[in-house]
Amino acid sequence: MEPVRIRDPIHGMIELNEGEAAIVNHEVFQRLRNIRQLALTYKVYPGATHTRFEHSLGVMHLASRIMDSLYRRPLLRERFNEEEFKRLRQLVRLAGLLHDVGHAPFSHGGEAVFPSGLKHENYSIAIMRCYFDPIIEKYFPDIKVEEIIALLNKGYLAADLVFLGKIIDGELDADKLDYLLSDSYYCGVRYGTYDLERILDTLTVVPIMERAFPVQDEKNKEDLTGFWLLGIDSDGIQAVEELIFARYWMFIQVYFHKTRRIYDYYLTRFLKDFLQEKYEGCFPSPDRLEDYISLDDCAILEAIKKMRKTNEWARRIYERDHLSEAFVTLPHHSGLASYMVISELKERFFERYGNDPAKAYVDDKAKKLPTNPFFDLKKQEEEDEEGKENKKFTSIVVQDKHNPHKYYSIFECSLPLQLLSQRNINIVRFYVAREKKEEAAAWCNEQFIQIQSKIKEIEEGRT
Repeated sequence: MEPVRIRDPIHGMIELNEGEAAIVNHEVFQRLRNIRQLALTYKVYPGATHTRFEHSLGVMHLASRIMDSLYRRPLLRERFNEEEFKRLRQLVRLAGLLHDVGHAPFSHGGEAVFPSGLKHENYSIAIMRCYFDPIIEKYFPDIKVEEIIALLNKGYLAADLVFLGKIIDGELDADKLDYLLSDSYYCGVRYGTYDLERILDTLTVVPIMERAFPVQDEKNKEDLTGFWLLGIDSDGIQAVEELIFARYWMFIQVYFHKTRRIYDYYLTRFLKDFLQEKYEGCFPSPDRLEDYISLDDCAILEAIKKMRKTNEWARRIYERDHLSEAFVTLPHHSGLASYMVISELKERFFERYGNDPAKAYVDDKAKKLPTNPFFDLKKQEEEDEEGKENKKFTSIVVQDKHNPHKYYSIFECSLPLQLLSQRNINIVRFYVAREKKEEAAAWCNEQFIQIQSKIKEIEEGRT
């Protein structure tokens, strides 16, 4: 069968072989066409209607490009013959293609309504076993679905195959490489752009030989003398800096956009109401896959339309009627004093404007800065003495281009990333009704200054 070719605005032509096409054409995979990549972000950036479908194709495509780039290096050519590499390349492509198949409606926007302790990866695994195992067995007889799951779920991998998992979920993975470019493109912003070709050209596999990979099977202990990580050679440091700053800027300007954040909250509240009667306020669990995959953005948007007269959150989403930001903290505030100021301001805010989230709301759930996992190698080694599995060497590893046996953390040669890694995104936003925005803004600023002065006096008194 001739390869199926799909034209993509980010990557050009993406080719699928017969087995991959069979997966893509399956109705469960086609569901991803109806799950937006960025939830309700299109309420802010109208072009942001792209879906998990094209993202999954992009990750598969980039995963194989990463593999091709790595195989040009002597290390992989010496370790894997062409047939072995071909199988591993196909394994990584399938993992990239299926990595998001279990996403809820509105992607991460819907994850707050998962049953306790579950993530979209749990659904992806269940879906792969239930729906795609027969296809994989038919078209890829030398690949098992459990191998794909091991890559996606950080399962046990041989020491010299650890880098495969990092291609799908790591510091320089195909997932990040794709979504930054696609999110930036569809939102119409330039914050997420970076030098993809330079990244691909300088990616390498670095064998970490000082410490053994966490042993799962004592019988294989002698084979696990070290593990191989996805890294970058020293010529690629600036390209990685650009990539990480692109991700940082996208978080600040798009993912944590003030209007997107309030609609994330409205969506969560609506989903809990919508799912309450049938599923007790959360999505059906992975043992009810038919019910789960029947839900997509189309089903939820139709419910929003129908319920807009009786449900406040549905009405606000449908009519684009949201609270306005009256006050926002600095993006990287930290320390006990700052925490005390914000806590007291929240108390005073709710005393003045009430606790009804339809009239006043505080968003203080900003996640940690995405670069926080990039710790210094030595620091990470010290913290891992108790055997915290799979957390060793999470910094991006740089290989010296003149000496392949010499490697170090990227922080040893990048002051910008060293500084960035020490910060969290701690944005806290205060929202009120639009007609109260100006009054609330003046009041919040006045209260903030008062509380700040009060805390400062207390601290000076202690010293």
